[in-house]
Amino acid sequence: MKTPTTPDKKRLRSHFGFTKIPFSKYMKASQMFDSTSQRELRYGLDMWTEVKGFALVTGPTGVGKSITLRRFLQELQTTRYIVFEVSTLPATVNGFLRLLSRKLGLPMRQHTTDFFDAAQKYLMSYEQDHGSHPILVIDDAEGLMPEVVDAIRRLTTYNLDSQDRFSVLISGIEGLLEVLQMNLLAPLRARFSFVQSLKPFGMEDTRNYICFHLERADGDPNLFTDDAIRKIFQASMGRPRSINQLALQALIQTAVQGRDQIDGTSMKNLIAAHPLYQNQGAE
Repeated sequence: MKTPTTPDKKRLRSHFGFTKIPFSKYMKASQMFDSTSQRELRYGLDMWTEVKGFALVTGPTGVGKSITLRRFLQELQTTRYIVFEVSTLPATVNGFLRLLSRKLGLPMRQHTTDFFDAAQKYLMSYEQDHGSHPILVIDDAEGLMPEVVDAIRRLTTYNLDSQDRFSVLISGIEGLLEVLQMNLLAPLRARFSFVQSLKPFGMEDTRNYICFHLERADGDPNLFTDDAIRKIFQASMGRPRSINQLALQALIQTAVQGRDQIDGTSMKNLIAAHPLYQNQGAE
C-alpha cells in the first residue's frame, strides 16, 4: 500500500490523475448521463407536448427527475413553446398566485381573485398573442397544499375544457401521489394526459454511469471493480444521487489510504461503516 508523502499527492485529483472531480452534482443538463429510464421519460414528454394538457412526473428522491426535466425543457423548440418555471412554492393560494404573477411579469394585485383572473387571462391568450404554447412547470410539488393544486387546475379551465390554451407539467417525489388522491383533486386526476414515474438505475446503467463520470474526469474507467460497482448498486438502490455519494466517499477513502483501485471488499467495508448506508449492500 502506498502512503502519500507530499501535499500534492494528498489531493484527490492528483492521486487519481483526474482533470476534474467526478460524480459532482453540478452538471449541465445537456451533458447528463442518459439512462434508459431518463431517456424514456424525455421521449414521453416530447410526445406529450403534441397532446398538451397536464403531465405528471414522480419518482423517489435522488433518481434524477430535476436534471431530466431540465434537459427536456432545454431541448424544446423556443419558437413553439415558452416555459414558465415555478419553484419555492408558497403554502397558500394567494401566495402561489402572487409568485406566478411575478414569473409572468404581471402587476401586483390586492385580492386573490384579481391575481387569479389576471394570470388566467395572460396564459389563456399567450399562444394567440405570441405564437408559442405556454408550459407551466411546477417542480418539487409534493409540498403543495391541495387547495393550491386545485387552483392550478382551475387556471386551465377554458370554454368547458374544449381547448388546452396552456399546459402544466407537475413533478415531485412519490408523496405527491398522496396529495393527488384527495377528493378535492379528483377533477385534476382525470385531466392528466401523461403520467410517468422515473425509475432508479438498473445494474447495467449503474456500471455505465460510473464509467461515464470517470471518463469525463479522464480517469481510469476500471478504477471501480465490477464487485465494487455491484456493492454500490445494492446500497444506492440505483439512485444516481446515492451512487455519487458512495463513489465520492470511496475515492476519498482510497486516496487517504494510498491505494489505486476500489474493489468489492473495500467497498463493502466502506458501506458497512457509513452512517447513512449501514446494513446495505453487504451481500
